[in-house]
Amino acid sequence: MSETRALRDRLEQTQAELRRAKGHLEKLRAHQARELEPLRQQLEEARREVAGLRRRLQELESPKVEPAPAPEAVKPGPVMDARSPNTLVALVRSPYPLEPALPQLTRLLNLAPLDVRLRLSATPPAVVARLPRSQAEEMRAALRAEGFLAVTHEVAPRQESGLLNVRRFGLEEQGVSLEGPQGQSLRVRYADLRLLVKGRRSTTHVEVKEEVEREYSGRGTRRVVKTVEEKRVQVDNFLWVMGKGLRAAFTQSTQFMGLGGRLGFTAHENLQRLMSELQRRATHVVVDERLMQFPRFLMPLVEPSRSQELYAELLFQAVAEGLWV
Repeated sequence: MSETRALRDRLEQTQAELRRAKGHLEKLRAHQARELEPLRQQLEEARREVAGLRRRLQELESPKVEPAPAPEAVKPGPVMDARSPNTLVALVRSPYPLEPALPQLTRLLNLAPLDVRLRLSATPPAVVARLPRSQAEEMRAALRAEGFLAVTHEVAPRQESGLLNVRRFGLEEQGVSLEGPQGQSLRVRYADLRLLVKGRRSTTHVEVKEEVEREYSGRGTRRVVKTVEEKRVQVDNFLWVMGKGLRAAFTQSTQFMGLGGRLGFTAHENLQRLMSELQRRATHVVVDERLMQFPRFLMPLVEPSRSQELYAELLFQAVAEGLWV
């Protein structure tokens, strides 16, 4: 009997502990539910903010179509309006850790914290604003005054980008001689070279064709002509050489006989050998190969087709000002 009584007492004790544990668990669940509700609300607000920022970013990135001027208003040559937002502001290096710098950056850039994170997630130099020239210079000065390495670059019209497509070249003792597709000639000293950018560019070619098909019906068949679009993606390698008074593009259409005994069998191999040779002769030059990983490289606030070019210009500005180490 004593053993039975001991087992009964033990059972009652266990049941009491179970009831206490159950009550405690219910209290924890209620507390968790109260804590979870504000978190859900914050998550929904963050999702709405992200959606709004994405819409804003798409509006900023989409090219705006300006009405064509009347014939009498057309003037020879492009005219740059100092009030138009044609100057990029970029941070050479994102602050690390980012969180302590967010309040300063949100104030200086006049952006939401999430928008700042989005801009700085890009490959540096990271574009953070596109403004009229005077405002861009003011923003750059304000950023630098608070310790942020910022550069600016004025976006020239596409026809004035200044890249010389090199047809032939020669590696001379003191510099490199270049020849363009129309016979333009240029000589640049190795000492004036600053930046070598090697990368790949992806281009989509769309060809419209007409195809004839036969449609069957209860009355027989008939010929139907349909328009079909065929898309072909072409990826080309390039080497951009940038320096004082020089913007040159070596591509797969360049003739590489100037390499002499170092001439390889493929354009890819020759571009690599040319880059190595220029780096050997201009030991101070900065080499950047990140665009090899991004043939479809995109930057915010910039036309997709010009993202690589303007990225290189911002990087060159950072190198020229001694901010890229």
